[in-house]
Amino acid sequence: MKTHIILLGIATALLVSCQRKAAIKSGPCCAKDEAALRAGISNDAEAGNSIYQLQGVWTDQHQKQLTLSKLKGRPQIVAMIFTHCTSVCPRIVEQMKAIRDSLPASIRKNVGGVLVSFDPQRDTPAQLSMFAAQRQLDDQWELLKGNDDQVRELSMALNVKYQKLAGGQYSHSGNIYILDKQGNIAAAVDGLSGSVHNADKVLARLVQR
Repeated sequence: MKTHIILLGIATALLVSCQRKAAIKSGPCCAKDEAALRAGISNDAEAGNSIYQLQGVWTDQHQKQLTLSKLKGRPQIVAMIFTHCTSVCPRIVEQMKAIRDSLPASIRKNVGGVLVSFDPQRDTPAQLSMFAAQRQLDDQWELLKGNDDQVRELSMALNVKYQKLAGGQYSHSGNIYILDKQGNIAAAVDGLSGSVHNADKVLARLVQR
């Protein structure tokens, strides 16, 4: 019995020692990941894969044409939706508004909102303008439509999954993305969770950079 106790004690000591060595060895990498999670920032933001590098001309709710690079210069809250959606998309938009409204006025005026339609056939500039009015989106918001190839390319850059269904509906993921001033993804927020997940803190930091 005494021998078993001694052996158990030795095994425990060795296990603790190995765990300590592993923690020391992996410390810098793990500390970086944990810091990013606490801040709500995705490590993908460091890759420099700006969506503003994507080519193509989009049309907004005012019938003005622009490239995504025109959004450069201030952080943006971005999501992909379609205006005929009656379930998920309205919740995503309300979540985006809640994120902006949670910011102090001095920060909020330097943060834009961008909604990109999956449905370029039905989401005409007139439809986008009406949707903006219905959802009480001010002039800090850009509602964009492009062709099918542009939509597909942007969805791949943002890692948004979508599929067109019968009856003009779309099945799609509900993430909201925080972009830095250069168009890199700084954070991703679940648009259906009902929580901003530190998005306000991320945006405040991005504005001050």
